[in-house]
Amino acid sequence: MGAMGSASVASKRAVTRAQILDATVEAIGREGVAGIRIDAVAAAAGVSPGLIYYHFANRQALVRAGLVEALERYTSQSRSPGGRDSVAHLVDELQRHIGLPEDGGEGRGRVRTAAMEAAVFDPELLPALVHSTQLWEASVARLIERARGEGGDPVEVAGVAEALTAIADGLRQRVLSGTLARDEARRMVATIVPVLLAGPAG
Repeated sequence: MGAMGSASVASKRAVTRAQILDATVEAIGREGVAGIRIDAVAAAAGVSPGLIYYHFANRQALVRAGLVEALERYTSQSRSPGGRDSVAHLVDELQRHIGLPEDGGEGRGRVRTAAMEAAVFDPELLPALVHSTQLWEASVARLIERARGEGGDPVEVAGVAEALTAIADGLRQRVLSGTLARDEARRMVATIVPVLLAGPAG
């Protein structure tokens, strides 16, 4: 097989692997890790179950790769503020993380929940989870700076971002478990954000 033929095969393999990961990420967003079934992922990806095992050694390897891919996508899904003011934009981004809006936020919430739960038993997921968390905190820190205006203490801003993201993680767990109503979580976020934005002097 010539160089062009080898490149074509490699390209086809990459496309097939990407299709499988797309189907896996979608399944995680809908149902969490527990809902990942090889036959269902294969059907959604338009491939045979055997082809999944060609690309991934077992279900755990597929789930791990799907979670890593989902975490990478998760950190790049923030929306533009549109016509909202900076505080409303920050509240909205945190609510979307929890899974409150009806525009796909629930899938976003399940991604981090699934990754955090899986990382307890699969330490190989931890680097991707840590990296995703750092990127998300940095994104929230930028929103905080925009809401406050430039010139704040970056260490204090990072601390507020860490607190807000940790609170959002906890609220999301309660919403997804059914122990906290979505409307109540929405109210909590809208109440907490202005308090933490006010800073120590507030």
